[in-house]
Amino acid sequence: MLGPMLRVLIVGLVLLVAVMLAMPRVAPPPEPENATVLPGTRPLPEFSLTDDDGEPFSKESLEGRFSLMFFGFTNCPDVCPITLQVLATTIERIEADAPDAVPEVVFVSVDPYRDTPERIRSYLEGFDASFTGVTAPDEALAPLLDALSVSVQKHEHDGENYNVVHNGTVYFIGPRADWIAVSSAPHVPETIASDFLKIREWYLARPARELERASPAP
Repeated sequence: MLGPMLRVLIVGLVLLVAVMLAMPRVAPPPEPENATVLPGTRPLPEFSLTDDDGEPFSKESLEGRFSLMFFGFTNCPDVCPITLQVLATTIERIEADAPDAVPEVVFVSVDPYRDTPERIRSYLEGFDASFTGVTAPDEALAPLLDALSVSVQKHEHDGENYNVVHNGTVYFIGPRADWIAVSSAPHVPETIASDFLKIREWYLARPARELERASPAP
């Protein structure tokens, strides 16, 4: 006959196995080719911007769908037009492979003095009319720039003749308005499209409570 202590150990082992089997399985992180998936999703702060239609654009505007976010300015001589063209081709790739998974592309101007909503709208139409452009005074942009660690430097020359130096990073934003991954240059449309679809599938496979549990404390 089994002793009392052994019976207790066996019952405990059976209960432990039952609990482990009942726990939901967490999808392992994807292995994108270029993008880097954050250890935990990071909720974006509240912010108040203006889109290229002159309408308010806030954190809530990002909720409910995936977005690819890029920071730049319309007078940018190289990084911005190259990256926006890459993103336009990326969207074409995703539309061809997974038409129900197409993200929104959000272009955030870091040059609010020159980039009016009308100017941004005209600029984006040269790449993809579906892109959303947003802008705001520097103080209103600051919370979003700080949250995503976006580096911006303005080099004054003469009046409006100045340049803005910024990083060429593309940020992957989830439908809970949370930062989930980042893609650094050099950008290749096929790679961004493939990485995005992998990350999207992983994100949707994880319960919200798991994403929140993995998120670092603010």
